[in-house]
Amino acid sequence: MKKMGLDWTINEYNEYFIAKMYHAQYDDVLAMFNELQQSTLKLSVGSFNVILGTYIVTGKNEEAIELIQQAQKKWGIYPDISDFERVMRRCMPGNKSIIETARSLMIQYNLSHNSDSLKSNIIQLLKQKKLEDIKVILEKAKQDGKKNVLDLPVYGALIKGFLDARKLHDAKLIYKEMQSNGLKPDINICVTMLSLYSHNRDVQAAEEVVRQTVRGGHKPDESIYNQLIKVYLKCRLPHKAFKAFEEIQKDPTLKINDIILNTMINGLVINNEMNAANSLYQQMLNSPFKPDLVTYNTMLKGYTKIDDLKSATQIMADMFRNKMQPDTVTFTTLINTIFRTRTPNTAEDMMKIVNTLGMTPNVFTYNAIINEWIRANRLEEAEKTLHLMKSQNIRPTIHTFTNLIQGYIENMNLKKAMETFQILLRNGIQPDTATFNFMIVGFIDHNRLADAFSCLQRMKMANISPSKDSWKLVLDQCIKEKNWDIGKSFSFSLIMLSSLITLPNELLIYTLRNFLDLADLWSLLQTNSKLRYFAATVIYNTWKIDLKAPSDKNINIQSRAILISLEILATQLSFEHDSHPTMKPYIIESILIKSLVLKEEKLHSRVIEGISSYKHKYVLIEDIDIRNRIRTTVDVIFHHAVFVSAISRRRTTAHVACTTTHTNVNYRALAAVMVRLLTRLDAAFPSYCREITYTLADNIKAFLEYTGYKLLAMRKENGRGAIKIPPSLTLTLQSIAACFDLIGAAFIGKLLTDDHVERAIQRTCELLNHSKHHGSDIFITFKRKILVDIMNNWLNIKREMGSSEICRFIRAEIDKCDQHQRKVGLLVEHLLVT
Repeated sequence: MKKMGLDWTINEYNEYFIAKMYHAQYDDVLAMFNELQQSTLKLSVGSFNVILGTYIVTGKNEEAIELIQQAQKKWGIYPDISDFERVMRRCMPGNKSIIETARSLMIQYNLSHNSDSLKSNIIQLLKQKKLEDIKVILEKAKQDGKKNVLDLPVYGALIKGFLDARKLHDAKLIYKEMQSNGLKPDINICVTMLSLYSHNRDVQAAEEVVRQTVRGGHKPDESIYNQLIKVYLKCRLPHKAFKAFEEIQKDPTLKINDIILNTMINGLVINNEMNAANSLYQQMLNSPFKPDLVTYNTMLKGYTKIDDLKSATQIMADMFRNKMQPDTVTFTTLINTIFRTRTPNTAEDMMKIVNTLGMTPNVFTYNAIINEWIRANRLEEAEKTLHLMKSQNIRPTIHTFTNLIQGYIENMNLKKAMETFQILLRNGIQPDTATFNFMIVGFIDHNRLADAFSCLQRMKMANISPSKDSWKLVLDQCIKEKNWDIGKSFSFSLIMLSSLITLPNELLIYTLRNFLDLADLWSLLQTNSKLRYFAATVIYNTWKIDLKAPSDKNINIQSRAILISLEILATQLSFEHDSHPTMKPYIIESILIKSLVLKEEKLHSRVIEGISSYKHKYVLIEDIDIRNRIRTTVDVIFHHAVFVSAISRRRTTAHVACTTTHTNVNYRALAAVMVRLLTRLDAAFPSYCREITYTLADNIKAFLEYTGYKLLAMRKENGRGAIKIPPSLTLTLQSIAACFDLIGAAFIGKLLTDDHVERAIQRTCELLNHSKHHGSDIFITFKRKILVDIMNNWLNIKREMGSSEICRFIRAEIDKCDQHQRKVGLLVEHLLVT
């Protein structure tokens, strides 16, 4: 538009500022702002926020302060903290420091001096329920000596906002501050404070706030009297409540309404003043204000509380006479009283009592009776009641069947629960969330995880949203049974249905952490904007991969993406490669293998390009940078091959004893693929003589030292001679197993020498020998198996490689383990004989 000679509107400036800030082109933002100032256009709120954010991120705090101070006078803008946060989430997502700085500057240089800005920000923050931010703003205004900056409506909104958030103490403080500023409460503030004092049962404070309201020129209305009556009745002062009630009747400008009458009746019932409550109730029956369902249920609750079944029945008769349909609460309350006072023995006895009281049973009556039989653990009488219900041509509802299913599940009768569920479906009744929940609990209690999973799938097909408990029941059982296949398919079905984001945050994190592999999380990170934050959180907390690396460490993230692709490729190769996953799977004539090998070569090339992409005019600096990139890449490869692989191994094992059984060819294939990448890097950078070998050897040495400290710490935490195995021990042993696979693969790939391998194995044996008293025989068993694995799966592949000395040392260590186990066996046998 500008090239064509057309002037921009403020909307074009807004979009330009936001786009440039998003791409961190801050000089362009400030240059265009200078151009905007020379035009006749007024700065908009959105543009103001972008300019302020630009000043802060570029370190120009003085210009930012000046912009805030001139905002209202120059452009008529009130700096708004909420608006600034919204714009920054769009332009600079994840940058919390800039929001904190802007909030501090706005409070210090605008809100604490400008009452209009202060009011505007408070109202916006109240809408977003950011009460802590409001407290900070008010405290700052107080420190600056600002008084009378808020009016009554703002104080009223503040008091109600804090009261709704159940911050009663803060609401009281704001009210006291309002009084210290010489303001008297109005009607709304008085009603709110009476509600607060009703909760605290503070009669004196309640009466005082009414007096202050009157002194402020506000006559008490029906709402104030209603809240005052509620305070009196809650404080067990019915005589004062009646006095307030009489004051309403005396004042010709006030009228008794159904709200006040219900408040009186409810309070009198709570105070066990049933005669007075009945008197008011009878007046309501003969007045224009007829009792509603709340009134009837309140009276019914009062009579059942004192076991006055006759009066309770009369209340039911009044309901039917006035054509008021009882609800579930009504029948449940009455039936519960009958069971408590008459104690029927059979379903027939119960129905006789109901008929004697003059009640005509309906579906609610039968449902309440069935529920009481189930609560009494009398399922046979509940079934009889269902048959009586059907004989009266009353059709059971979903609540009827759900109550029965609950009873069967609680009594571990899954067969009857399933039969009832089938009857429910045959009658054309749609199960609800509670019905499915009870069935899921029943299936899980009987170790039928697949059927529980089917229930959840059926719920989704019926457009019924499972509760948080439903999700967690199935997911917990997946973990308990180590059934990762169902857990993973369950998680992916949620992703495909776009239902995962609807889960509570803690349950969403729980699902991602326990049932999605690193490759799946990485895919979500790249393709799903809604789940990106959660995926990044789980990747960092579970897999220990930091995605917030500085710009000079981008190669870490680039390399990690390629390693994840190589991990998937290794799994595919292990499926196609029937023999051992050696360093070169090229000998197999297979189209699929060839395509996988070609893909592997392309991934290798991308890593090499990433390392050599940096060019500098000074050769020395470029040489140092490439050398550092090689070391960084080797560090990432080692971390992935050892630590990430250890986490994957732990997720597929049932207990620590299985951690040593790492015969799964996928893990050896992963080690082989990682070493092939290292070998390719070694060949691609011949001028950096043996840099990869030295870095890999240093990583192994550092890892073994780190593992030694971890085992020592576990031993100290667990106490001398303790047998309990710490939770972190599984992961530590798995990381040692993964490191041994990497050592074996690197030995075959000629990246590590005999000396490197021998020292690593000797150091590992020392660590496990020193730790063997800590966990009974777990370390001896683990040591033997990893030694057998590295010798049979790696060192014996090519005997001509000079591994004879290493093999002799390993066999000697294996013999020591066997001797130890034989001694333990003889000792146990001797103890059994004696």
